[in-house]
Amino acid sequence: MDCLEDRFRTLLSEIWTTDDPELAHTPEAFLSLLREFDGTGEAPDVQLIEAASRDLVLIRDMPFHSLCAHHLVPFFGSIDLVYLPDRSLAGLGWFPRLIDHHARRPQLQERLVAQVCDAVQRELAPKALGVRLRARQMCMELRGARTSATTESIAFRGEPHPALRTALYGG
Repeated sequence: MDCLEDRFRTLLSEIWTTDDPELAHTPEAFLSLLREFDGTGEAPDVQLIEAASRDLVLIRDMPFHSLCAHHLVPFFGSIDLVYLPDRSLAGLGWFPRLIDHHARRPQLQERLVAQVCDAVQRELAPKALGVRLRARQMCMELRGARTSATTESIAFRGEPHPALRTALYGG
């Protein structure tokens, strides 16, 4: 048996009774879950499409799942991204892969929205860019306040552009 599994099994026995048969495979399952959030790997390559577009590109409701860096419990939601291209566009499949790349590690939602925004700015150099993340935080729902809410973090890069705010806020 894995040394980490043994240590986790000991930790569980310190907190709860471990004679519950439902907990028999919890150490393996939990460690397998954590290994899925290892944060390794290269960021996805972007395929640039040269285009002389002067119109906004808006991608809504790209889902993500991550783990709170403070409590190691899930937070999840969706990301909306809007940008005003300069000289190039990105293939649409790149954006959800980029989000997944940054979300698959213990994370803070404020850092996640900034990392996604910075990566898009670095790769595409759009004239203007906005990224909005909406999430449910299980640490807030299970601990502390013990209430549900949707939390939002928003990042902007490039030129101020009122149409970006309108696109993200829907108003």
